[in-house]
Amino acid sequence: MKRILAILATAAAITGCEPDVTMGPDLHRVHMGSSFRERAMNVATYNVYVGAHIQELLMAEPSQIPIVAAGLWGDVQATNFPERAAAIAKQIDDANSLVVGLQEVALYRYEPVSDYAGGELPPPDAEIVLVNFLEVLIGALEARGLSYTPAAQIAGLDIELPMCTEPEFCVPLADIRLTEYEVVLVRDGVPWENPTSGNYAAALPIDLGGQVLFKPSGWASVDFEYRDRQYRFVTTHLEPADVLPGGGVHPDIALIQGLQLEELLGIVEASAHPVIMVGDFNSDANGSTTQTYQVVVDWGFVDTWAARRRHGLGYTANQAPNLLNETSQLFHRIDFVFYRDEFTRKRGRLGGRVMAELMGEEQVDRTESGLWPSDHAGVAVSLRLAQRGKRR
Repeated sequence: MKRILAILATAAAITGCEPDVTMGPDLHRVHMGSSFRERAMNVATYNVYVGAHIQELLMAEPSQIPIVAAGLWGDVQATNFPERAAAIAKQIDDANSLVVGLQEVALYRYEPVSDYAGGELPPPDAEIVLVNFLEVLIGALEARGLSYTPAAQIAGLDIELPMCTEPEFCVPLADIRLTEYEVVLVRDGVPWENPTSGNYAAALPIDLGGQVLFKPSGWASVDFEYRDRQYRFVTTHLEPADVLPGGGVHPDIALIQGLQLEELLGIVEASAHPVIMVGDFNSDANGSTTQTYQVVVDWGFVDTWAARRRHGLGYTANQAPNLLNETSQLFHRIDFVFYRDEFTRKRGRLGGRVMAELMGEEQVDRTESGLWPSDHAGVAVSLRLAQRGKRR
């Protein structure tokens, strides 16, 4: 574990994360063959985006928070998750995904009379549901004839803010509450058990109008069965560290990300089954942000995207906050499907074959109103793994 922290501490000295190639979508990928996918174990990861750039709150003066919160709720409405969910559901359907890891699954709730008093932010107790991303996405999947169960989930950020209801006078105030989840979806017919989840001990301190709160991040997992073999599937969302001007790495946040990774690796190390670890790791595969990606690979995990014969650039983040940019702005590869078993530990490669594809990154994937499905691209992976390390 000391080795992990030492590597990540070195990463804190990195001051930029500019892409090493032209920004834009991966033009070299090859779509997964349907016949291969039909005979393979199909899994996916998707950061579905909370719908607004909530980091704007960190720059707001206390008196401005109700105004900023109202603006952010307007952004959430404009980025229209029900419309985006239909596009995401199509991607999951096309990939024939058996198990899906989701990040930034938002639940927005409302309280018509604010609890805001004395400069302290209100407690997170609003209960009137404005939009539940998980319910909306499951409904979009059902509309396509698909049935998925939220087998495991963990709540991370849970924050309630005073919000203007009248733009001119900002009175009366209401409260809006955002709760953010990481979720594992399992398709009906796939046997699963042992749902587990948790928040990392290392949480990011954030200053909102002079009040310091701690933003938790977490993980959720299930054990599922495919062709008489058990696998552990884990989804997570690690804290981003490249938050300084120009994309520079904040050393303190890099350390928090490292501590979260240390805890996660300790959790998956205890698994008796092969591990599929997916999510938004907020660590670019090219090493330009933190060294988290390399540490995961050093622990015997295979990056399934890079394991392809023609893997291409595979950029997964980030589109514009309003999701209306005409040309794709993806230039980071920070969303991954990692795989590890005894064969990958010993050989550093898969004992089998893999195909992988991005989801939601092409012009054809945009909604009728021109929205990208998310500010991230998803990653869909098909694995045909040999038993006992033999290829087939």
